[in-house]
Amino acid sequence: MIKKRPFTLTRVHHGETSSWYVLFRDPQTGKRMNKKSIEVLRKEMGDQTVEPLLRKEDAEALCARYLERSLHTAPTQRTVASYMMEFYDWDTSPYIARRRTLDPESISRDYMATRKNLLLNHAIPLFPPTLTLDHLTVGVLEDLQYHLVASGKLAKNTVNMIMQAVLFALREAQRRGEIPQQVLLSIQPLKAKERIRGVMTETETHAYLQAAKNMQNKRIWLSATVSLLTGMRSGELRALTARQIGDGFITIDRAYADLQGEKRPKGKKTRIVPCPQFLCDQLRDFAHTNPYRFKETLVFWSAKGGSYVSSHYFCEIFHRALREAHILTKEEISQRNITFHSFRHMANTLLRGSVDEYVLRMTIGHSSEQLSDLYTHLSQKALENVALAQKNNILLLVETSDAETPSQATIESSPMCSSTSKQESTFALGQKFFKSWAMFPPWVPSWVQNGMMVFPAQENVSRNVAIGGAKVPYQLGVPMNSVS
Repeated sequence: MIKKRPFTLTRVHHGETSSWYVLFRDPQTGKRMNKKSIEVLRKEMGDQTVEPLLRKEDAEALCARYLERSLHTAPTQRTVASYMMEFYDWDTSPYIARRRTLDPESISRDYMATRKNLLLNHAIPLFPPTLTLDHLTVGVLEDLQYHLVASGKLAKNTVNMIMQAVLFALREAQRRGEIPQQVLLSIQPLKAKERIRGVMTETETHAYLQAAKNMQNKRIWLSATVSLLTGMRSGELRALTARQIGDGFITIDRAYADLQGEKRPKGKKTRIVPCPQFLCDQLRDFAHTNPYRFKETLVFWSAKGGSYVSSHYFCEIFHRALREAHILTKEEISQRNITFHSFRHMANTLLRGSVDEYVLRMTIGHSSEQLSDLYTHLSQKALENVALAQKNNILLLVETSDAETPSQATIESSPMCSSTSKQESTFALGQKFFKSWAMFPPWVPSWVQNGMMVFPAQENVSRNVAIGGAKVPYQLGVPMNSVS
């Protein structure tokens, strides 16, 4: 009888590169187990070599050493290191598979990939190679935290992030019975000082926007201006299409991430943000200059093929423009922690105090409320106040001269700046927002489409609703257009 080899090697090609994978045989059944990357195997054995193994002979020798050192254990006695790598692997993790099946929007591929890389580079090499889940102790976790700090390579916030990722995975193993319940899976987090994200002064912002407007790359001025006015995140700008831009508003219903692709915005909700008509026109015009017409008409299309720009694109062009305009040096940018996301913080700062706090949260996207609440609680008047606050507090930073600044009539002709009464129904708001579409999009609630603005009926319950910055009491179960 021919004796089966304890493992099989296979080469997997990734574009122009390739890497070795091994399939071990289960020592009890003799069946091949899931393939494992040779590079991951090296990490589990404590090998910190950066250069990948290219020769088959070297990969075979590594697998033989792995078996000789009894690192390969039965599935019921998995090592902590191998469990960690599988837990955060998007393609092979049973935990991720369950989450994706039961609640697809509850887990992000980019988030899991970030945690996997942190563990692979910093935590996995520090675990004892033969340590199995059933022999894990709190002392091992304390040692891990200590060595991460003692290395002097990582900030305390990063160490906390690594420990959170480790504990999260181990608690799932304990819940499923692979770690004894008496093991305390808890570590005191390090006291870390949160680095505050900086913002530019109004003078610096004005100077930057004027310099950016004269630069050849139109994306520099457009991205900064729309983020400053609306508070849009970079992922939302990456996914922005001409179809989302209306007359005086932008519908933010998607974002883009490197691994996951298009997804719902952060907070899993759609929001509608006022945007000056002149800027809406310029965004649409720039979108239609895309010669590639990738999928939908992306506004911020990449010059390399017309697809999505990279995740660091907006921050890179922002920093480069700051230096070229001699507004801030590289050292000042780093010291003050100025990033593209600073525009979102500045939008929140400049609008706060001019509009109701609830309206601000719904506009900027800091609320976890459902989409229906946007239509129920934000009247046309409230959104007009946001547009007015933009004009009074932010557009002054965008303006250059009378010849280049949109006229008062242009700004006030926006649907967001028209005068309406507090009695105007939210259904009319929906009609204005979606008048350019042949039908309502599927995510608009049926009670908006049918014009029925009746709140959930509950006896003897009332609350305040934000209308134009004022708190107006109403009785639940009463149509919105009857509120005075």
